[in-house]
Amino acid sequence: MRIAAILLAGFLAGCSAAPRPAPTATGPAAAPQAIYARPVDRAIADGVAFLESSQNQDGSWGTGTVTHGNEVMVSVPGSHDAFRVAVTALCVMALREAGEHEAHDRGVEFLVRHSCDVRRADPELLYNVWAHAYVIESLSLESRTNGQASIRDAINFNLDRMERYETYIGGWDYYDFEARAQKPGGGPTSFGTAAGLVALYEAKQDGFNYLPEVVKRGIRRLDEMRLPNGACLYGTDYKYVPLLPANTVRGSAGRAVAVDYALRLWGSPKLDDAACRQGLDTFFREHAALENGRKRPYPHTTLYQVSGYYYYFDHYYAACLIASLGADAKRQYGSQLMNVILPLQEADGSWWDYPMWDYHKPYGTAFAIMSLLRCR
Repeated sequence: MRIAAILLAGFLAGCSAAPRPAPTATGPAAAPQAIYARPVDRAIADGVAFLESSQNQDGSWGTGTVTHGNEVMVSVPGSHDAFRVAVTALCVMALREAGEHEAHDRGVEFLVRHSCDVRRADPELLYNVWAHAYVIESLSLESRTNGQASIRDAINFNLDRMERYETYIGGWDYYDFEARAQKPGGGPTSFGTAAGLVALYEAKQDGFNYLPEVVKRGIRRLDEMRLPNGACLYGTDYKYVPLLPANTVRGSAGRAVAVDYALRLWGSPKLDDAACRQGLDTFFREHAALENGRKRPYPHTTLYQVSGYYYYFDHYYAACLIASLGADAKRQYGSQLMNVILPLQEADGSWWDYPMWDYHKPYGTAFAIMSLLRCR
């Protein structure tokens, strides 16, 4: 409820701001911002080149030493350890899919050495769940061609942590503001639970103990958060504020496709192909609500409380859902998704959606590359 209050306060503050008079022109008009639209293969190659050039010497991405002044709350150094590992796992996945080897291999080595160092940074903050989920997904894919014992050990460690930091009713959240309990006492978020279930599915495909009881609870929570009108609750606690803008169809169009993809992977009987297509139709029809949040410096300040840092996350899972539906869906939706992502590439080859230290360009680029590869 505290989170809901924070979201609502930010929304009301944004709506109540007094309009400002138009600035007086004192010189020549500024040139419009350039749009660096590239053909898809060139865009992917430039994105890969950006990841190669921005990798740290130890094989990771991001340092947490460059601030923009508006970042999310953190505990130092634990939150940054989690961000760095999670972002590195995403970059490794993208480079692997793109066929790059050198930076990819160094990233894998970093994950093997350091993914087991990630801890819960603070009683209130559980950003570590993002690291655990994406390490499991990344290294499970890796282990299918690389059977090193150290990779499997890292996967098993992070599987244990996914079970440990599951909320008391199942699924995953990355905050525990009220209870601050050993077993997180807040309800799970829909998008965090979806990402966790996708990771556990990949672990299952590679023969690991995929925590079947944890999966059952996560699926049940997602089913509860998926509403009859096509919207998706921000999290289970938000059923107490059903008219919150974040819970509307427009406010949830992005995270709903991630939920649909996770439920589809696990064979939920409540989600058929027609329902998945309906979710994708909504995603593109209400895309302006997602676009309105991209690059805004403060979270949840748009009309429908969409934050920038979900933008490429949402598009990645939309691309996964499209690919899972087969060739017809790819023809129908793939070009739409590419037409959204391609014009947003920066001059340096990166994509980004929210200023977050120096993690935003690597994770945005990784998500964008993987999205384009699925829809090309």
